[in-house]
Amino acid sequence: MEYRLQALLQIRERAEEQAKEAFARAVQQVREEEAFLKELEAELQRMIEDRHRRRKEYSDKLASGQMKILDQAAASRFVERLKELEAEQQGRIDGQRDTVREAEKLAKRAQDALVEASQDLKALVKHKEKWMEERRRERMMKDEEMLDEIAQTIHQQKEKDG
Repeated sequence: MEYRLQALLQIRERAEEQAKEAFARAVQQVREEEAFLKELEAELQRMIEDRHRRRKEYSDKLASGQMKILDQAAASRFVERLKELEAEQQGRIDGQRDTVREAEKLAKRAQDALVEASQDLKALVKHKEKWMEERRRERMMKDEEMLDEIAQTIHQQKEKDG
């Protein structure tokens, strides 16, 4: 006798497998977005260090007389432009943080879907196990009844013959 919910069991097995794959993809996406965020933050740090280094270099040149006052104005504008680039980079970082948060939300939803799919499958597997145990008990009872009938027939035959 075939389990009447076998088709549903197979559907739930596929659903759980798909949920596992979706969760794995979502976790991978979070990792990639976090890695990109770290790259952006490292680039900002390099930009800040470069600006500080250049400002010190310009200050040293001005103090030693290697830089003229006119050159200082250009250097100052250049340092201000570096600050603007840093602000733009900070904006990209803020945007990427939002992207990471969104990826984390998607991963959480995928995890919740996986838990639900796993629970649905587990419930149906338990149902099938109970169904199989019931069928086994029914077969055992039929076998016992058959053996009882055989024993009774043999006993009746012996009484007739004997």
